[in-house]
Amino acid sequence: MIKKNRLSYRIIIRVLVFALLLFLLTLSLFFYFSRKTIEASARMNAVHIAENAVARIEQELRVVEQVPRMIANIMEVEPIAEDSLFVLLESILERNDNVFGAAVAFEPWFYEHKGKYFSPYAFREGDQIRSMSLGGDAYDYFLMDWYQIPKMLGTSYWTEPYYDEGGGEMLMSTYSLPFYTGVNGKQLAGIATVDISLEWLTEIVAEIQIFESGYAFMLSRKGVAVTHPHPQNIMNESLFSIAEEMNLPELRTIGQDMIAGKSRFRRHALEQDGKLWIYHMALPSSGWSIGLVYPDDEMYAALHRISLIMIVLVAIGLVLLTLTVTQVVNRLAAPLTAFAGSARIIARGRFDTALPRVGKTNEMQELHAAFSHMQQELVNYMASLRETTAAKEKIESELRIARNIQLSMLPHTFPPFPDLPQIDLFATLKSAREVGGDLYDFFLKDGKHFFFAIGDVSGKGVPASLFMAMTRTLLRTLSDKESAPGAILGALNRALSYNNEANMFVTFFLGIIHLETGILHYANAGHNPPVLIRPGGEMEVFEPAGAIPLGLFEAFEYKGASRQLQAGDALFTYTDGVSEAENQAMELFDEKQMLDVLKTHGNKAPRELIALMEQAVSDHVKDHPQSDDITMMSILYKG
Repeated sequence: MIKKNRLSYRIIIRVLVFALLLFLLTLSLFFYFSRKTIEASARMNAVHIAENAVARIEQELRVVEQVPRMIANIMEVEPIAEDSLFVLLESILERNDNVFGAAVAFEPWFYEHKGKYFSPYAFREGDQIRSMSLGGDAYDYFLMDWYQIPKMLGTSYWTEPYYDEGGGEMLMSTYSLPFYTGVNGKQLAGIATVDISLEWLTEIVAEIQIFESGYAFMLSRKGVAVTHPHPQNIMNESLFSIAEEMNLPELRTIGQDMIAGKSRFRRHALEQDGKLWIYHMALPSSGWSIGLVYPDDEMYAALHRISLIMIVLVAIGLVLLTLTVTQVVNRLAAPLTAFAGSARIIARGRFDTALPRVGKTNEMQELHAAFSHMQQELVNYMASLRETTAAKEKIESELRIARNIQLSMLPHTFPPFPDLPQIDLFATLKSAREVGGDLYDFFLKDGKHFFFAIGDVSGKGVPASLFMAMTRTLLRTLSDKESAPGAILGALNRALSYNNEANMFVTFFLGIIHLETGILHYANAGHNPPVLIRPGGEMEVFEPAGAIPLGLFEAFEYKGASRQLQAGDALFTYTDGVSEAENQAMELFDEKQMLDVLKTHGNKAPRELIALMEQAVSDHVKDHPQSDDITMMSILYKG
């Protein structure tokens, strides 16, 4: 028996899985295209059967339709005597065996001496032909569908099928045609009709054979079954009432398509009949529709039998393939067992383990040579790895020290001035690497002027951190010599630009608050503009920087500006690591989201406000790695 963790087992499984997938793919394609072929063939068959049936029915109906047309033509040329009408109608029935009855219903007082109602009617009674006059208070034919509808439409009309109880005792339908007299034939004179039995129609539809249990049926314009293999369904309920009663919306859709005169071959799933295909086509003259039902299981029966035979054959083939592949793979993979044992010993660290001997097979010899080369390379690699690991640990230790030194250069005690009631402040810096290029600083000068600054050095890592440390040191030094923010930035720019062969630069914002008056003097060297938050929640974004970053051009002059701060005003400064924080979808935490946070929480204390901003950025970024340093500083002026 083959162990599941052996290579030979995996090879056999993969071969068999591939063979099985190939069979499933082939069977699926065969099944798919065979179904399409069967469906196309069934549709062609349904169209052919339906067209033949419709042609036969239409031929019969056209013959019947000629009778009222002949009567209408006679009456429109010259109305004949009323008593002669009975003779005419009886002669029509004698010459047309498929006509059960014929009538000519006149408009009121057409023949004045006949009164309001006059409608000669000839009909069959057994083997004899009889005639009578219809109309009266008991039978007001002016209100009948066969009279009103063609009168209003001005065209011929086939009535809904009806069962003639007490008369012909059969399923019948009436064809009505209006005729006219007067100038240009525009005055309605009456309606000529014929009644026909639909038994011949039932016979035509019943002759249609579809598989073993398929059948044909016919619906009237209102969805009532005219013919159906189950007699109890004929003329009892419409397709729509059955659909409503049994909650079958699919059946309602079929009925709507049929009465709309659509021709369509489509699969349906009906709870009482299961899955089946239905093709329907309309009769042009009467508006009725014929439907052909193809049982789904019978339609695909041959395909299912062939598929079952294919599955059995492939199962036998897979068994034979398994036996053959197992024998071949075991013979070829036997030498690998020895190498597996040696590999396990080498994996424990014994790189000098002797390798097993192999035969003359080229592949096995190549494998032996590869293992031998691997042993030597592992020995060399382990020696190199020990040296590299020691060097890396030394570098990481130095970077940790550098980070601590960098952070220690920045103010990190909050609140920074416990004895200074005018100012509350909090700041934070989060580097993307061990060391970064963002900086912030704040200090008090002469007890009256509060300096604060924030900056972002180009690039990242050690070079940026050194440039940041130099910028911060120069700021402290130059602020003792200059008092205006623009002058300080100009001197700082000249110092950073001197011998700046690496072309590094820093965006920088410097602000000086006069604690007694609340006047803020500031200058911006290409940095993100701060946001001023008023006590009432109103926010004002400082004007965008019109100056270039520090360190690019030595001769550039920086201009300052000023604003009046009121008690309760807060300043929020930040680097672009906040507004450009990305998530997995590369979407930025843009300034709009940042301003939304400030608008909601701008009245919070500086430490709490920055914590809420950090949480908002973290919720946006989620697990995406930080790509830039993030620095924020919030200053509350209390007045």
